[in-house]
Amino acid sequence: MADNFHVSFDAGELRKHPEVQTVEDVITFRLQRLVAIGERAGQDWSQRMFDLSLNEWRLLALVKGRAPARAGGLADVLLMDKSQTSRVTKSLLNKGLIRSFPDPDDGRAIALEPTEEGVVLYRRVFAEVMRSNERILDVLSIDEVQALDVILRKMTEHSSDLLEARLGRPLIR
Repeated sequence: MADNFHVSFDAGELRKHPEVQTVEDVITFRLQRLVAIGERAGQDWSQRMFDLSLNEWRLLALVKGRAPARAGGLADVLLMDKSQTSRVTKSLLNKGLIRSFPDPDDGRAIALEPTEEGVVLYRRVFAEVMRSNERILDVLSIDEVQALDVILRKMTEHSSDLLEARLGRPLIR
């Protein structure tokens, strides 16, 4: 069904977005679809191979990379609500992959670090993550991968700035 809907722009406004016929042409929709494809595939192999949900893997990886990591700050980095982050944290604690302790800088906060078992699992999962990413990037040239990396970094920073402005507070990045 043809739709005569048209988005108008102010005269002289620079329009960077490529021509759009449907929502499927919108860049953010296409990015979300790419992420959803990766999520579906990633959830399958992370659960099957490592008995971890993607959120458990991501939290474990952040704890490993930021240890000691303040539990509350990880919610911002993952863009999860605090209750969801708390559930994932409890799951990793119960699996013996991370440990919690009072934050040395703020005794009221909880800090996290990986256990020895968590570090071993992190290394195994990270190797699979990198193999998976190489398969995804296989369609691109080295120059295209480098350009994509720069573009993603720039768009992520800008989008984070926009979200901070909407929320009225800084995000932990």
